[in-house]
Amino acid sequence: MTLRLILCFIALLAMPTSASIAQDAVGCAAGTRCIKVTRDGRPSATGTYVAQCSGKFPDFITPQDRIAAWNGQLFRLAQNYPPSDSGTDAPWRSIDFRTPQGADAYIYALRDYAFDGMIEADFKPEASTGRRWYHMPMMNFGPVSREFIHGLTEERSVTGPELGLKPGVRIRNFAVGFYNAAAATTIAKVWASDDPNLINTTFPAGAMSFKILFSAVKPSDFADGVDRLSGAPTWQLSENGQIIDLRLMQMDVAAAAPDTQTGWVFGTLAFDANAPDPSPWRRMRPVGLSWGNDEGVKPSEVAAGLKSLKETIVSSLAPVYAAQHLGWGGRMNGPVDNPSSGCLSCHGTAQSPRVPILPLNSCTSEDQKMLWFRNLPGTVAFGRVDQNTCQKVQSEDPMVALDYSLQMAVAVQNVLEFRDVNPCSGQDPARQRLLRVWKGDFPITRDIPPESERIQR
Repeated sequence: MTLRLILCFIALLAMPTSASIAQDAVGCAAGTRCIKVTRDGRPSATGTYVAQCSGKFPDFITPQDRIAAWNGQLFRLAQNYPPSDSGTDAPWRSIDFRTPQGADAYIYALRDYAFDGMIEADFKPEASTGRRWYHMPMMNFGPVSREFIHGLTEERSVTGPELGLKPGVRIRNFAVGFYNAAAATTIAKVWASDDPNLINTTFPAGAMSFKILFSAVKPSDFADGVDRLSGAPTWQLSENGQIIDLRLMQMDVAAAAPDTQTGWVFGTLAFDANAPDPSPWRRMRPVGLSWGNDEGVKPSEVAAGLKSLKETIVSSLAPVYAAQHLGWGGRMNGPVDNPSSGCLSCHGTAQSPRVPILPLNSCTSEDQKMLWFRNLPGTVAFGRVDQNTCQKVQSEDPMVALDYSLQMAVAVQNVLEFRDVNPCSGQDPARQRLLRVWKGDFPITRDIPPESERIQR
């Protein structure tokens, strides 16, 4: 062990613990602990951020002045992760999703499973009378951190004329994700302590997650004057003292599928203003699903009629604006997702350390971009990419696959690469990590990259 590490270890042991320097803040929900912290979550008597702790992990971390000006509902992280679950509560598993009719039935089964009890609870798991749902912890940091009303994180923004917007108009989009009990057993294993345990990151059979995505788009933003989201469910978020009105546009669903090469089925729904359902939530219509990346199929070949996609089904029920906004070569994608990619190709990059979820700017040919469209099992890491050749290269750093969970990848990156900390546990994460390094069971991570280089969610 180097002299520098020994000196750091001695100095750290002499420092006060997080518990001893934590100071109470104000503005949090009744029954929770409110702690002054720095932007990276470190408890500090002079911190200008607030961490709300209703459990082991923070519900949110937000600037003190933002929460001080708010008197409405506050988000609570659903984090009582079960240690085990049978995985039998999965009605979609009996449906053959490889036919057009089966694909629609599969997506509707996932949608209705997610909505059971949650619509009435306004998607607050603690208020739902149905099955239990859980959130991913440690998504509280960086420029697109979890906000404090609904737990939303910022997604990709869209600029017109994309999605039928007026040229140059930019709309922001926000989402929150949920995991069922079977999926939460993996979260429980990975996040058994403040530092993630990456020994077993595989989600079991019966695991399912969904994400609801809201857009700040206004009716006047559409070039043809037709409001795609007329009548959609609405939420609000508070940012810098301003209220931002949001409307539901997209819903993503994902289910573990052991009988596929990737181990997953990903589906997307979009709001249909013309749907007759009395409940606006149930006006979400299937866009389609995919269970593979259609390895080797190039957009030019699809356009020329030489090949067709075999692992994507686009629904005949898809709203027009969503059906016209698919992924690379027609692969499954959502309305606000990047059309240069696809659901599975993005999520296939979920690993630690992280890699770009889209082909690099230097990857200009279809052959080079194909690296992102491989049918990798969730136990196989995407790997490291050479920025000049766009080829996979060997890496000295160990690569750990995170089974297609980009939210898990974000949370793990926050802790292991950016060294953000959990202020709610009462432990000093830096002290505990150095103790583990001292004992030889925790790797020393590389230098922290600047915040501007953090990969967007």
